[in-house]
Amino acid sequence: KHYASAISVLTDEKYFQGSFDFLPIVSQIAPQPILCKDFIIDPYQIYLARYYQADACLLMLSVLDDDQYRQLAAVAHSLEMGVLTEVSNEEEQERAIALGAKVVGINNRDLRDLSIDLNRTRELAPKLGHNVTVISESGINTYAQVRELSHFANGFLIGSALMAHDDLHAAVRR
Repeated sequence: KHYASAISVLTDEKYFQGSFDFLPIVSQIAPQPILCKDFIIDPYQIYLARYYQADACLLMLSVLDDDQYRQLAAVAHSLEMGVLTEVSNEEEQERAIALGAKVVGINNRDLRDLSIDLNRTRELAPKLGHNVTVISESGINTYAQVRELSHFANGFLIGSALMAHDDLHAAVRR
């Protein structure tokens, strides 16, 4: 079934037990574009992601300065890859605007303590402007949350809430 418009694949091994080897596996079974989700800090990681069939990559402003972001985004675009620019606070949101990010993911999870605050999407999304595609990331567990946050976001990155269920089809309908 085509419940998703894109598939996010964790490739970070150290913290999330991911692997670049997962990218072609998912690419072979899913027709949707594949997002490489990792702590990308080096152009080599983007080349590797493209080699392993990723269509887009995640660039987290929490771990990149503006020059690094520009360099990595340029590499991704040169490889005809999309970029999901991740922000988690107002300072990063302002940087995303200044950097010209077209697709911005608002991470509702605090990476320091893993707490969730859906108000991040409610507060940051309206400041991004209408020319930016907004993705609300993390902490979304129910259709009611999707419905409510759809006033602020164009899409959602939902992982743990779906993967925690044995029956993916039932989890999506929930």
